Amino acid sequence: MEFLLQLSFQLISSSTSSEIYYKWRECMSEEMEYLMSSDDNTFWNQLENPVQKCEMLNDLRTIVMEPFNNLDETKYSILPICGNTVMSVVTLGVGQDVNAEQEMKKRIGNYSVQFYGADPIVEGNDELFSKVGTFFPFAVGNSSRMGTASVLLDGVYVEKRVIHVEFVQFLKGIIGKTFYDNIWVDGEYAEYELFEYFYNGGQLDREGITVCQFNMEMHLPDAIRKKQFKNFITRIYEDQRYAFFRPIRGNHIRLFFVNFRDPICAKKFISENS
Repeated sequence: MEFLLQLSFQLISSSTSSEIYYKWRECMSEEMEYLMSSDDNTFWNQLENPVQKCEMLNDLRTIVMEPFNNLDETKYSILPICGNTVMSVVTLGVGQDVNAEQEMKKRIGNYSVQFYGADPIVEGNDELFSKVGTFFPFAVGNSSRMGTASVLLDGVYVEKRVIHVEFVQFLKGIIGKTFYDNIWVDGEYAEYELFEYFYNGGQLDREGITVCQFNMEMHLPDAIRKKQFKNFITRIYEDQRYAFFRPIRGNHIRLFFVNFRDPICAKKFISENS
């Protein structure tokens, strides 16, 4: 029995990232076809059903999606499988909580990780985040402007006029990188304006920016945002670059997206045979 278990593990771990992805997609296909043809409310309320089912595929069990816990949420990351390497991780919306970043720093072991965090509220966030990485005092969105954002002040979310910096400008112009291992998006509704960046041919692609993984919290939507959410997930599914996992539902939905198409991402995080 032990030999059979070892043999099974070897066969699973020898799958390429493309083979793993298409088995996931095959598992998702029937229910996703139904959901994509359904109304926006049904899509919002039932998406986690096929996602939770298809996470149980044997081929996905060798991909360790590790949880990193904040005070009120869990963020996920696959750690490198290819030996000593540097990870670049971006937090959009620090929210006066760096437990997940600190936990990753402890867990990463011989690897190194560079954290970059953005939040328009300086008080509390600057001091906290500077202990783990580089802090930037602004919101991140789809344009550079002065505008209104939902921010955490004294434990309560309020609307406040703050500086916004456009997403590509932040990643490429300010941080100065074009390859990111993980982006943790918790922008208090700003996530809806970032959806199109992740599409095939979107702004990230046009600027030569690669994102291997991202966590995104989609906050409780109105009817318009439910339609945007459905369009976003449908497009991500049809683009066949990212698979999505680890649905967490409250009033919001959190999902973890993994890039199976980019060869560097695939070899770094999914399969040495990619």
